[in-house]
Amino acid sequence: MQSAEPGRLLSIQSHVCSGFVGNRSATFPLQLLGWDVDIVNTTQLSNHTGYGRWGGMRLDDAHLRNVFAGLEANGLNRWVRLLTGYTPSPAALAAVSGFIRRTRTANRDLIYLLDPVLGDSDRGFYVDKECLPLYRELLPMSNIVCPNSFEAQQLAGVDIIDRSSLLSAFAILHAKYDVEHVIITSLEPLPADLGMNATLPDGSRAMVQAGSSFSVTQSSNVPKLNEVTEQINPWLIAFPEVEGHFVGVGDLFSALVLGRFEREQSDASGSASVTPLASAAEQAIASVQGVLQRTQKHMANLTQQSESSAGWKGMKNAADDQDATLVGPTSSAATPEDLASAHLRVEYARARELRVVQSREELERPNVQWKACWLKR
Repeated sequence: MQSAEPGRLLSIQSHVCSGFVGNRSATFPLQLLGWDVDIVNTTQLSNHTGYGRWGGMRLDDAHLRNVFAGLEANGLNRWVRLLTGYTPSPAALAAVSGFIRRTRTANRDLIYLLDPVLGDSDRGFYVDKECLPLYRELLPMSNIVCPNSFEAQQLAGVDIIDRSSLLSAFAILHAKYDVEHVIITSLEPLPADLGMNATLPDGSRAMVQAGSSFSVTQSSNVPKLNEVTEQINPWLIAFPEVEGHFVGVGDLFSALVLGRFEREQSDASGSASVTPLASAAEQAIASVQGVLQRTQKHMANLTQQSESSAGWKGMKNAADDQDATLVGPTSSAATPEDLASAHLRVEYARARELRVVQSREELERPNVQWKACWLKR
């Protein structure tokens, strides 16, 4: 392997031709932050599946292995940072895992953020459950992991229902899987004994994120799980929930955390907000909030334009109607009503696409309003 090149980053996740999820959501923000981004796509789709119909394919393990072999044969594996997201099958994930293992062996200083895309609390698993043990195998190779509540519970094997179980989940990921930095991107539902309000001072509903940093490998003796539970010092960030369903938000957040993360950072005050992980999370949240607010404004403008023809209401109803879903190329047997409903769903999904390019200011210079605080013992 050639020497790693400062500023070079590899992102392995999904790709769409139109819209902003996966690599499309991650690449431009990372480039704005000064990263030279290489990408490997795990899907090649026309658009994300929330449109109800799409073309393209999920790429298999043979394709991925071939791409990885080309990168390695030409000595192009010179990254200092690595990001992985959605991978469509256990076989494809195994190919990714083998490549990461080789890359990690060649460069011990690599900073790797794993976004373990498994599912969410509302829908459960949306990948094959056989991906779970493969993600657990990837955990020790990662420096940072960013699961949502559902994914954290699956990885740790703990239901997060209170302060004690939250600490246990962090301790398991730190001690059993040797992950130094963990962010649980949203605690849903919010445990009542964390001392965090479900609403912010302005009355808006709060989302709460939790993070923890602990290095087992840097300890003189490998601590037991209960010792790690006692030693860790998690932080929490409460920020506004933006109304509406937006796709690609998690991909954007993970990319920004990796792009903003600084391994060496200290402050005499000991404030959680200036630990490397919390600082990266604060900036990432601020940028994501800015992108979502700009996206909402765009949707509001479309609403005003469409209200006269009642088109917007039809779009929303079509998007919410699961029976209107047409998967893949539209069938010649589809009725005019099916086609009209599918078209409205497409228009509504397109209106909700993240305004990433239009949010350059928010991505480069985020307005950090929501600060980390230590979880009170």
